[in-house]
Amino acid sequence: MNQTFTIYSLFFLVTALVSFFGAFLAWHRRRVKGALEITWLMIASGIGAFCVIFETSAPTMAEKIFWAKMEFTGGSFTPVLYLIFVLRFTGKERFLSLKNIILLFIMPLTTLVVVLTNDYHNLMWSGFSPISPKTNLMEYYHGIWFWIGYLAYSYLMLIIATVSIFSFIFHHKNSFQYHGWIILLGGLVPWSASLFYLTGINVTPGLDLAPASITLSGLLLIYAIFHNRFLDLVPVARETLFETLQDGIIALDEHNRILDINKSAMTYLGIKNKSILGLFAEESGVTVPLLLKAVITVNNNDQIEVPVGTELKTFQLITQAIKNQSGSRIIVIRDISYNVSQQKELIKAKEKAEESDRLKSAFLANISHEIRTPMNGILGFTELLRELKLSEDEQQEYLAIIEKSGTRMLNIINDIISLSSLEAGLSKVKITNFDINDQMGIIFNLYEPQALEKGIKLIICDNIPTEEAKIISDKEKIKEILSNLIKNAIKFTATGSIEIGFSKNSDGLEFFVKDTGIGINPEQKELIFERFRQGSESVARYYEGAGLGLSISKAYVLLLGGRIWVESEEGKGSTFYFTIPC
Repeated sequence: MNQTFTIYSLFFLVTALVSFFGAFLAWHRRRVKGALEITWLMIASGIGAFCVIFETSAPTMAEKIFWAKMEFTGGSFTPVLYLIFVLRFTGKERFLSLKNIILLFIMPLTTLVVVLTNDYHNLMWSGFSPISPKTNLMEYYHGIWFWIGYLAYSYLMLIIATVSIFSFIFHHKNSFQYHGWIILLGGLVPWSASLFYLTGINVTPGLDLAPASITLSGLLLIYAIFHNRFLDLVPVARETLFETLQDGIIALDEHNRILDINKSAMTYLGIKNKSILGLFAEESGVTVPLLLKAVITVNNNDQIEVPVGTELKTFQLITQAIKNQSGSRIIVIRDISYNVSQQKELIKAKEKAEESDRLKSAFLANISHEIRTPMNGILGFTELLRELKLSEDEQQEYLAIIEKSGTRMLNIINDIISLSSLEAGLSKVKITNFDINDQMGIIFNLYEPQALEKGIKLIICDNIPTEEAKIISDKEKIKEILSNLIKNAIKFTATGSIEIGFSKNSDGLEFFVKDTGIGINPEQKELIFERFRQGSESVARYYEGAGLGLSISKAYVLLLGGRIWVESEEGKGSTFYFTIPC
């Protein structure tokens, strides 16, 4: 039958084409949250508008009613599809369970059944006006289901969607609120046109502007898709984007606008403002700019050290391009400071173990040398004593050498035993009450002959008053500490003097041993107190000794609750200090 196409038919043709084109664009972004729903929304709107083309051009009432019924195959579902799209876009997906979606579609399906069977009950349309010869349009008189089952339900969907959009706009100030306004306007335009139709304000009787107004909605969405990357920006991903992960996750577009970001990334970047989606990363209030610069510019799997407050943190940055979105990418910010610290500690431990192994090897070589030398002296001169023609002076000289070698070996053995006891934790503090002045005198008398033998003057400084000389501490360990320090001073002093003494202060006693010997290299001041360490670790060095005296002295000082240190200038001498609480 001949169709009478009018200007109204052209309007609805444009409406249908715009809707289908909008559906085509949204379909190409169907992997983005909300894109699939808007695709179905635009298809449903396009189907409704396409049917209106034939309704406005149909020449008979029966054909117009037929196409009006067909219009509802798409139009009855648009309110629900619009609501689903809004809920998906605004992050209220918890309401979109399969059960709830089925419940939402019950009313539109019922409306479609009522429309198709209207001839039997007139619940949708109760009557029709004659076709206007000027416009080829006719008016529909609506039944009770139109007002209650279709219109009221549609506006309920619109109200819920509008509230959701307003809430979204309020919570996304300065970021994605622009897109919220586009969605709100695109949804309100058709329903506003519907109000004009229902209230009879239409310029042309019988013309339902609601399908035609979808053209404007479609144009709004197409503009947003092309010029504002609508549907490329997913503002609600934070609701589902691993908020509990320790790794920071940030999504940027090709212009470095923030598409999405989780709480960890905000913490790492020092962002306090929660409404930053859609902003350029540089304008998001970042307080750790070095990390942001790395996030924007670095390659995949790069590491960067960034000062955060008083700490130096290490981050690993993993970059992954977003499929079908040129220039957009997701960056994972992983705090690996602990792992790096552990790795450094392991490297230090390994180096320390290797150094300890090297030092022990050097120590064993040194001990072998130190034991072999006096042992050779003892065995050699014992053999010489077998000679029958030795004079008494020669015998005494050989016996003195044997005695000296034996004493040297005994000292080495005593040091080894002391060190072993310390290593095993068997060395205990034995507290007694004694006169420190007397103890200093004994030590002085013990080592003065050795000093004089080398031409060195051993000096003891003034003692403290007798009434203050009684102290409670470990007499033997204090003697051992002073003995080791004095022996060292005698060993490394060729000329000059050695002073020993102590003073009393609020913390206890502070002892010193001062010499005019060779002094200590600044780099070795701390090393000399370590076990198995000496100023020279070569077997062929000039000075004898196993290098255990200072480490044993330090261990004893620590056992007694004090501390030990040295002040020295190379070539001018050294002064060793240690404190003992008493």
